[in-house]
Amino acid sequence: MTDTTLRGETIVILANAEWDWSNRVNCHHIAARLAEHNRVVFVDTIGGRTPAPRDFNKIVRRLQRIAGGVRIVRENLTVLSPFVLPIYGSERARELNTALLAQQLRLALPKNSKPILWLFLPSLVGLVGRFDEKLVIYHCVDEHAANPNVPATQVRTWEARLLKIADVVFTSSSTLYEAKRAFNPNTFYLPNVADTEFFAQARDASLPIPEDLKDLPHPLAGYVGNISAYKVNMDLLCEVAQRKFDMPFVLIGPVGRGDPSTDVSKLRAQHNIVLLGDRPYQELPRYVKAFDVCLIPYNLNESNRGSLPMKFFEYLGAGKPVVAADLPTLAEFRDFFYPVHNADEFVRALDSAVSEDAVQVDARMQLARKYSWSARMQELGALVNAALAQKGTP
Repeated sequence: MTDTTLRGETIVILANAEWDWSNRVNCHHIAARLAEHNRVVFVDTIGGRTPAPRDFNKIVRRLQRIAGGVRIVRENLTVLSPFVLPIYGSERARELNTALLAQQLRLALPKNSKPILWLFLPSLVGLVGRFDEKLVIYHCVDEHAANPNVPATQVRTWEARLLKIADVVFTSSSTLYEAKRAFNPNTFYLPNVADTEFFAQARDASLPIPEDLKDLPHPLAGYVGNISAYKVNMDLLCEVAQRKFDMPFVLIGPVGRGDPSTDVSKLRAQHNIVLLGDRPYQELPRYVKAFDVCLIPYNLNESNRGSLPMKFFEYLGAGKPVVAADLPTLAEFRDFFYPVHNADEFVRALDSAVSEDAVQVDARMQLARKYSWSARMQELGALVNAALAQKGTP
């Protein structure tokens, strides 16, 4: 098999996350793996909405990171937490922020470098053309204009521009691919993958269960991810928890990321729903090991319509049965999870999931291994190297 690893490049990851988040998403995994053979500058997300007073703690944390300057995380991997004005929806503010970010990025880049720009957010399209870049990649992982509290009309305009000028477009779900490919002929469908070997640790009999789950009864249902109103169908989850009153439902992750108006009081009022908050990424296999069934209780809305949750393959990598909203992005994997639309289906799916046999565990893990990061980085390397060759860029 030909090695298509991307090597010797300077790559700027304009992320849709912060490096220090406890949960790891596409941009984290890609940056870490690219840094094995390239110089990578990871730029923390600048956000997409004007913060409200309730975001005070988030603002303080961001200022602390900015004050820390450029950080060298490890060899070949640098993190920039940029200073920008927290004002969105204004084109003048966006232009100023683009100029501020460009100046900070120039200082973080090696001198005379011609980087590859790898954008995860359309709002940063104004950076294109400022660095004599070799290549422009738009990695589309969300229907960004459908996310809450963003200037949707402007986001669509920015994305249309980015789709037009990008050399390569990667899409992480089939629905995003169908929506974007008409705007750029070099658009590719690369479904989300997961660190399946890492989550396969959940099958290790010697791996200890976390102390904060040891006293909970079984069977136990669990979810790992963002607990936000636009993501999680809280009404459905509460109804199911009421009907399965003897089953604990454990939710791990930040509350309200991307939607600070999120109200989890209904969840907290339900006696068998346990909100644990964030847990370190390295600890997640221990928590998933404790789950008898894993959940993706998403809303069926425009924002989630384009989402192929990375957690789906993480759960499968652990061999766990999955009960999930019947997202269009999961349609091709229907034989490997329990799709649900309402509380009745959810309850029946839980009952079926906890009474499975070992054959289904093996089938899930085999599928998950096909969606590993080692294979994906080879695919990405082949596509980026081909795009560089097409542009005549050594």
